[in-house]
Amino acid sequence: MQAVESETLILYHTALGGQWPEAAARALAAQLAYARRLAAQRSTAQAQASLAGIALALRALAQLLHRAVAPGEIVFAQGEKPRLAAEPSLAAAAAAGGTLREVHRAPRAAGPDFSIAHAGPWVACAAVARGRVGLDVELGSDARIADWVVREAALKATGEGLRALRDVRELEWGPRDLCWRGERWHLRRLDLFPGASACLLTSRAPSTVEVRAVTLAELFAP
Repeated sequence: MQAVESETLILYHTALGGQWPEAAARALAAQLAYARRLAAQRSTAQAQASLAGIALALRALAQLLHRAVAPGEIVFAQGEKPRLAAEPSLAAAAAAGGTLREVHRAPRAAGPDFSIAHAGPWVACAAVARGRVGLDVELGSDARIADWVVREAALKATGEGLRALRDVRELEWGPRDLCWRGERWHLRRLDLFPGASACLLTSRAPSTVEVRAVTLAELFAP
């Protein structure tokens, strides 16, 4: 069984509601790859939550890497979890030039990983400098929801998504860890979102968890 190594985890979260920062949100969406930009520009609650999640990811990754992370560095490849491009300079150049083809073809880097989740008014992103992370938030707190957030976090951590839905139903776990695909994962339940259940899974046990709440105005500030 794979040993679990220590890791610092950054978790940013925000709450939707109140005045949506329309101009700043449009400016961020304009810097995304074409398909993601179109989805983010829709006037729906889903689109706002998705764009807020991207903004949170940029903040969390910048905190981990100690540098600004450009929106064009986030790769949204079909059938994969969002990731940071393996070649940041290439991503920035592609974003400026209007094509991200080379970035989407780049191999998945062994560096930072992040996971975005949203439910109701809550949007959050967890990021680690090394290893893998999965985060899920669901409205409700009954046993069924509390179980599902663990399974969904596992699907997000491995990047398998709904392709592994049948397999993840057989998962078993303890208070602080679970075994999945022959690996040991660190499990942490979160009590951050009133009216919702949330769970974090990491391939390295976080020695430090830094949680930061930001308002929408702060999140989309230049």
